[in-house]
Amino acid sequence: MISPYKMEFDPATIKHLGVQMYSTLPPVISELIANAWDAGASKVEIDIPESRMTDNSVIIAQDNGDGMSDEEIRQGYLLVGRDRRKVEGRGERATAPFRRYMGRKGLGKFSGFGIAREIEVESARNGAISRFIMDYDELEAAAHKRTAQFEPLSPSGRLESGTRITLRRIEKFRTRGVSVPSLRRHIARRFSVINDDFQVVINGIPISPEERDIKSLLARDVSGDPYLWVYDEEISPGSGWRVTGWIGTLPHSSNVDDGIQRGISIMARGKLVQEPFWFEANTGQQYALAYLIGELVADFVDEEEDTVGTARNSLVWEVESNAALLEWGKRQVNRVARDWSQKRRYDNLRQLEDAPVYQEFVKATEGSEHKRARRVVDKLIQAAVGNNLVGRDEEAQNILKSCIDFLEFDAFWEIAEEVGEAELKDPAQLISLFREWEIVEAKEMAKVTRGRIATIEKLEKMIVNNALEVPDLHNFFKEFPWALDPRWHLVADEVRYSQLLREHFPEGEAPESDRRIDFLCVAEGDTLVVVEIKRPHSVAGRKELEQIREYIVYLRGLLRRSTDDGARPSHVIGYLFCGSIRDDPMVAEEMEMLRTNQVYVRRYSDLLGMVKKSHGEFLERYEDLKKVPRA
Repeated sequence: MISPYKMEFDPATIKHLGVQMYSTLPPVISELIANAWDAGASKVEIDIPESRMTDNSVIIAQDNGDGMSDEEIRQGYLLVGRDRRKVEGRGERATAPFRRYMGRKGLGKFSGFGIAREIEVESARNGAISRFIMDYDELEAAAHKRTAQFEPLSPSGRLESGTRITLRRIEKFRTRGVSVPSLRRHIARRFSVINDDFQVVINGIPISPEERDIKSLLARDVSGDPYLWVYDEEISPGSGWRVTGWIGTLPHSSNVDDGIQRGISIMARGKLVQEPFWFEANTGQQYALAYLIGELVADFVDEEEDTVGTARNSLVWEVESNAALLEWGKRQVNRVARDWSQKRRYDNLRQLEDAPVYQEFVKATEGSEHKRARRVVDKLIQAAVGNNLVGRDEEAQNILKSCIDFLEFDAFWEIAEEVGEAELKDPAQLISLFREWEIVEAKEMAKVTRGRIATIEKLEKMIVNNALEVPDLHNFFKEFPWALDPRWHLVADEVRYSQLLREHFPEGEAPESDRRIDFLCVAEGDTLVVVEIKRPHSVAGRKELEQIREYIVYLRGLLRRSTDDGARPSHVIGYLFCGSIRDDPMVAEEMEMLRTNQVYVRRYSDLLGMVKKSHGEFLERYEDLKKVPRA
């Protein structure tokens, strides 16, 4: 008689590293695909219902890899946290097909618990078949013993070789089915090894190399060449930290047009290790980020030292090599944004000349008695279109149409004539006026600069005076959320659990305690940011850290229960703003644990420094403006 399969585990491991880390479908499926790759498979077939999930629905991943013997399951697969690379003393397979392993921590086996309550494992090796079921409810019940047993089952008859994983009692997608096209896009972008030698088949249709080729969607210049920057270099001379890949720009700023998430992803060993982001860059051409995409390969982040986060979709930036990668990436994003802005201006002006609506404007103003005004208007149009002030082609068309519509109004020509007079009386003034973004840029930059300088000074005064959390600080950040972080967009303030349930998670149960979250923001990569603010002179201790941690755990739980996989944020992170941090080893240890779980503490002094740094261009421009005599 075959004895039960036994697994020894820490209850928190499965809960936090299986359920909480894998709350959406693409990461779950990605872990199953990575396991198939490590097993030497040439094909992995994924079967997913496209209709709404029911109690009888299942998700199946079956590969034709090595499979596992009964002993390998007991001694390897069921050993939680087993690092295959260290155990085998190598980072790649010893038998054909010779590949570098993608997996490392041995936690991907629990990813299915992020969306299902039951994982069936069936594996065949050398003619012998092993089969058992891991039940999450049984694991919870056995948590106090720290040991779980799984009874062996008879072969299903559906497997001759390889491994078959079946997810049952699926809790997600109960009101809305899975978007298979969206899933295919996510999977295609998560793996660079999908080809004829390693096929990923979803519902009978293989993912093609063309589905990975997002470079074919890049915008093209007037010569027909793509907006593309290619890399193959060491990020630091002599370090051996080499990066290859590319960065490009798409024709449109919104993913509504193409379904592609903006940002630059990082790959290692053929798998995504950092979801698309912008290297935390604060470029002068901030609007350019909405067009940027890219894929960089940095294998060194997953070689000797594991510097990939626990959820395997983001890097740990505190490591020396990764910190160097982050700084290198910031420089590249800034350079690409500048280059793109210049190239786009040139291309836009060339295309403007051939645009029918521009030719209509030229024709409508030919022979006009307002010759100077016509030249000024023409220059303003070229400045607006050439410098991407309007963003989309159809918006540029609207500007031109508006100019044509206003030709009949005397006031339009009077304003243009005034600018024309300035050209005759003071050419130097006109050159200054039209520099960079010309009249539009000069006026708008002055207005924005003065407003932001006043806001930064007000924040500094509130910090010095230890302003009240409510209503002073709360009202300030509600009005100026960019002061928390320029990359965040405010979603809600003073929001309660019950309100979140009603508005975003209609199937959720009433919360045990209806707590209030200060702010909810959205950051790059579709990340939800929970913000808790304290007074500027406050001292954060274990109580405050526990509070923000509970908020994050609860919201991540809401996301896992949500069935609308396409409309919800992909991650939840947290920030606690305070005056200082209690000097206590226990507090320091708690902060370190929270940081690995993407919950951070930021002091107001650091916040003020960050705001001033990120708005350095405004401060410099403000000083320049003060030196210019005002009319």
